[in-house]
Amino acid sequence: MRQGQVLHEAEILKIVRLLRSTELTLTEIATRMLCSRSFVAGINRRYRVRIYAGHRNTWEVRQIEDRVSEV
Repeated sequence: MRQGQVLHEAEILKIVRLLRSTELTLTEIATRMLCSRSFVAGINRRYRVRIYAGHRNTWEVRQIEDRVSEV
């Protein structure tokens, strides 16, 4: 795990794509991208990709609104 290191824009975009297009959990995405779960959760909050509505294991994917361009 790369704690304290900055991820490049391409890596952030990949996390957003994984959040949007897969059923991987935040922990699984973090493991795959070699970053912390809280970092992935922060990316999700920033780009508002998944809506958890108080549930940990179920979510709704927000309609695509090209929030990635705000990086």
